Amino acid sequence: MKTTILRALLAAACLAATAPAQAQWSSYRPVKSLFLIGWGLAQPLGDLEDYQTGTSVAGMSLEFRSTVKPRISVGLAFDYNRFEHTSFETVQKPGNAVLSGPAYRYADQFGIKVTFHGYLLDGPLRPYGGVGIGGDWSYAYVQSADLASTESGFHFLVTPEVGLIWQIVGGGTSVALNVAVRYNYSTASFQNVDNAQWLSEVIGITASY
Repeated sequence: MKTTILRALLAAACLAATAPAQAQWSSYRPVKSLFLIGWGLAQPLGDLEDYQTGTSVAGMSLEFRSTVKPRISVGLAFDYNRFEHTSFETVQKPGNAVLSGPAYRYADQFGIKVTFHGYLLDGPLRPYGGVGIGGDWSYAYVQSADLASTESGFHFLVTPEVGLIWQIVGGGTSVALNVAVRYNYSTASFQNVDNAQWLSEVIGITASY
């Protein structure tokens, strides 16, 4: 009987000792993370506007952010935009020849960036501003009749942006709408384009925990 009582007291003491540790562990939460995926529109600027006029609708954005302080996050982002245009009277000078006629051309821009963002508010509406710094793989293609030329390379890219995250579903994992406007500056140069620049608008979904 004494042995049974002693065992019970030891067990109770062990539970009492481990209770604070269990409570502390149960209150632990991982650093908040955000996954963003979106569709991108883009308007060319500068020389790129001469390469393609009008708005590009062929774009996408994929991004991961991790909160390092209550209103500051760092992350990694991948962007894609395609600019294409068909001209019915284009003069090209391949080598020493001169060719006049319709031409089809496009330029693909693949960006990979480290991102830094600051958030103005906490809550269902979170306006933010940030910047992405990284590289842009550019591929340009031009074809007129049976003559085609390509140019490609990896270049510096910087993309300041402003945006808004609007939570629509809360809980352990929340879902929100994300809209953002970005200015993209790349050192990519191709055809008659020098330092490609464009504005892009991203509309997408954010999942966070």
